[in-house]
Amino acid sequence: MGSLVPSSAFDVLLRNANVNGAYVCDIGIQDGVVTAIGMHIRASKETEVIDCECAVVTPGGVDGHVHLSQDQSPRAKEAGYVAADTITTGTRSAVAGGTTTVILFAEQSRGQSVAEQVANYHVVARDLGSYADYGFHAIITDPTPKVLEEELPVLAQSGGITSMKLFLTYKHMRLSDAQFLRALATARKLGMVALVHAENGDLVDFFTEQLEELGLTQTQYKAVAHPAAAEAEAVNRAVTFSSVMDTPMLIVHVSVKESMSVIRRAQTALKPVFAETCPQYLLLGKTRLSEEHFCGAKYICSPPLRSDPEDVEAIWRGIVNGTFTIFSSDHCPYRFDDQKGKQLGQTCHSDGSTTERFTKVPNGLPGVETRVPLLFSEGVLKRKCIDVKRFVELTSENPAKLYGLYPRKGAIQIGSDADLVIWHPQSTFAPRKLVHSRDLHDNCDYSPYEGIEFYNWPRRTLLRGQTVFKDGQIMAKNGVGHFIPRQGCGMPYIKLMEGDWDVLKAAAI
Repeated sequence: MGSLVPSSAFDVLLRNANVNGAYVCDIGIQDGVVTAIGMHIRASKETEVIDCECAVVTPGGVDGHVHLSQDQSPRAKEAGYVAADTITTGTRSAVAGGTTTVILFAEQSRGQSVAEQVANYHVVARDLGSYADYGFHAIITDPTPKVLEEELPVLAQSGGITSMKLFLTYKHMRLSDAQFLRALATARKLGMVALVHAENGDLVDFFTEQLEELGLTQTQYKAVAHPAAAEAEAVNRAVTFSSVMDTPMLIVHVSVKESMSVIRRAQTALKPVFAETCPQYLLLGKTRLSEEHFCGAKYICSPPLRSDPEDVEAIWRGIVNGTFTIFSSDHCPYRFDDQKGKQLGQTCHSDGSTTERFTKVPNGLPGVETRVPLLFSEGVLKRKCIDVKRFVELTSENPAKLYGLYPRKGAIQIGSDADLVIWHPQSTFAPRKLVHSRDLHDNCDYSPYEGIEFYNWPRRTLLRGQTVFKDGQIMAKNGVGHFIPRQGCGMPYIKLMEGDWDVLKAAAI
């Protein structure tokens, strides 16, 4: 089958592309957009021709949970920590791992204007530059009437920001139930999706205080302070409120089977509840928190790492059976060997002894570059529990739909941005263990996934038709990435906003 588009119309032509592992074809690109898909497409002398050698080609990854330059708030400055990655270094790392669009966080501190904080992050992004396309979630910690009734409508309707993040934990960020409900009502009215960090803050605080009184403050006690019950209770509360309010909600970084059960029941009842998990809950265990010489600090995140094999297998089941809508990195990096990074949790005394306090260690792990290759390697190739289609849904298509980017992002079809990842032909890739200093492009000084064997890795990443990464090297100049305004929540379930929800529920009874 030939192309109906003249050969002179292509800037770039991919030959022998195994699209999503389903069929082999050629892909024509003009002005950053896919303009032709077919067999034996003709190229002009001016066209850049890339032979994919029948290797798998997938849409550029969309990572909807990435913290970059996340040290701008008064809270961060008071705590004294400095993020390892700026928007520049983090997006450089993203494209090297096959992610071409990231959604970052503009954090409102209490007493601040959300609109002003979003404007500040726009300035930071413009000043620093980005290698990937990007958007913002608005973190709401102070949902005043002005924020809910004046600022969020402007951000959602003309600012291209159609998602908010709400916290049920952390004293400086969590909302009361009444505040939470008011925020959900606003999200529903504006067609926004609400991301929720669901842990019971009072329960976590209680356990933390008890551990501190007993002097149990080493890094391994992070997992004790954040029990599975704290997550499961908050997930149940959040899902209940989402169901009552008919507001689309994404529960972020789900880590235990009890939370999954609550989410699965809600989804079975056609509630507008979505779920996200992250690589650390599939591949890392809480024994890492006990590593000597304070190395356990490298693995501190919230919720903490789990070790129960039943939890790990449950998370994998959720990846396979559709409980999890998206697979994100929750990239939130702090350098280990840095007094403004992970070392904030360790005090060295004059006698040579040290004191560890897990509460002072900045929460978060690096992972924006390894997210896509990890799921491809572990899920598609090693466990063989998902196919390429499901892999694409989790890493690209579903986040694009949920966050109002589809089909511009998350798809290989006519009219979509030519954000493409070309993998190595499987027969030519020798499995190799990850070495941070050799393989990664972030500004962190370690990776929690070092030593894990990868069975493939992106060979080339294209952002709107331009090669930004190739064979281990960044090929583009900083600043190629653009801010992408988003529409309202794009999943089909949003029909509830149009009054069709009762019909869908009736059909399910």
